[in-house]
Amino acid sequence: MRALLEFCLGKSSEAVYEALLAEANQPSPGKGEARVSTSSDECIRIEIIAKDLSGLRALVNSYHLLVYASYSSIQKIEELER
Repeated sequence: MRALLEFCLGKSSEAVYEALLAEANQPSPGKGEARVSTSSDECIRIEIIAKDLSGLRALVNSYHLLVYASYSSIQKIEELER
């Protein structure tokens, strides 16, 4: 099973991408694997390949939460710097 997620986060994309790489480069927990890449249009693409639907759901939820947490943290820091 496979899912492709795309997040276009503007200037925050590079920082979120770097945060996701740390997770994507960890050994797989057995549910599946994820590949993270960027594009020239300031988007992050996450390809998730899992053995079954429950593994796919778990990985999609995990990466979605990681993107949200990273992006929210960057936004908060930027607000405080203004």
